[in-house]
Amino acid sequence: MFQLRSSGRYRPIKIGDIAIIIFFLSSLFFLPKVPGEKVEIRVDNSKEFIYPLSKDRTLDIKGAIGTTRIVIKDGRVKVTKAPCPLKLCKKVGWISKKGEQIICIPNKVYIRIEGEEYDGVTE
Repeated sequence: MFQLRSSGRYRPIKIGDIAIIIFFLSSLFFLPKVPGEKVEIRVDNSKEFIYPLSKDRTLDIKGAIGTTRIVIKDGRVKVTKAPCPLKLCKKVGWISKKGEQIICIPNKVYIRIEGEEYDGVTE
């Protein structure tokens, strides 16, 4: 179908190759999202705070350039106040699934949802 180079070094791309690539890329969208159990907050890669998502609270975390306000509510986390100029961390919105994160680079605040670890096959 397509030939990348005619010198014989590369073989032509076939329909089967394209089908395999599409299958693997589409499977990324259908991976199950595991609900988070706790939130891990790191400040300047030195201080670490861990809070359960089951208890609602508002946190004021002191970072490199100011205070970041983090709200934990209904098993979700959101940044509501940030001292950074672009406020990209606020624009992320609510996160609640394992592996999701909010990062405020200017203030050096890193927020990540942690969950249950699975080893092997679960039923």
